[in-house]
Amino acid sequence: MFKLTVLILFILFMYFVLFGERNAIKITIVSYFTLLSIVFLFGISKISNKYHLYDGPVLERGFQSLGEWVGIFSYLYIIPSLVIIAYVSFKIIKRLFIGTKLIAIVYIVWLTILVAISFISQLIFTLIYYGFAP
Repeated sequence: MFKLTVLILFILFMYFVLFGERNAIKITIVSYFTLLSIVFLFGISKISNKYHLYDGPVLERGFQSLGEWVGIFSYLYIIPSLVIIAYVSFKIIKRLFIGTKLIAIVYIVWLTILVAISFISQLIFTLIYYGFAP
């Protein structure tokens, strides 16, 4: 239930990040993350049932399959999110620092912060959906 709640909150967060954008863009991005979430959770369920991850004894390659599944989907969530957040935030930065020479420095610093956040997000995503290594 916690995993589903996290995905729903993430989809709502992405919707609110796109506040000033056209409805077609909002619907497209929210649909992408919704369909991705359905496939992701269905896959976790299938892997858990196939390899008895919650019922023990775990079959061979069970945790490896789950780790690979979570790893692939972490990139499918984090990279588009990074691009969307960078796009929206760069538009805001452009409006705030209009006509100044600091804008290039602010872009570089903010991009560095976003990349660091994406690495941390990948770690958190893995801990939520895979857990600690067995």
